[in-house]
Amino acid sequence: MGLYSHYEGAHNHPVNRALHMIAIPVGFSSLIVVWFHWVIALLLIPAAFALAWLGHLVEGNKPAFLHNPAHVFVAPVWMARKIFGMSGQKKPI
Repeated sequence: MGLYSHYEGAHNHPVNRALHMIAIPVGFSSLIVVWFHWVIALLLIPAAFALAWLGHLVEGNKPAFLHNPAHVFVAPVWMARKIFGMSGQKKPI
């Protein structure tokens, strides 16, 4: 199973998906905020993980990055595809 398909399969519950749609930008925003206020940036990371873990608690599974740490980098791709409606499946002609 590929990284993306495994990640997709671990995020089926709508509450989990919604919490990840919040958690992913919060976590990655810390990369920008660190240049302005490092303490806030360091607080954003556990806040993002807490939201994501809460989503997995609701869904009843473990976070995908526990199986493979590379899923941390799959998360923003997954989010962008959800926002822009790109499912990765080819549409019939």
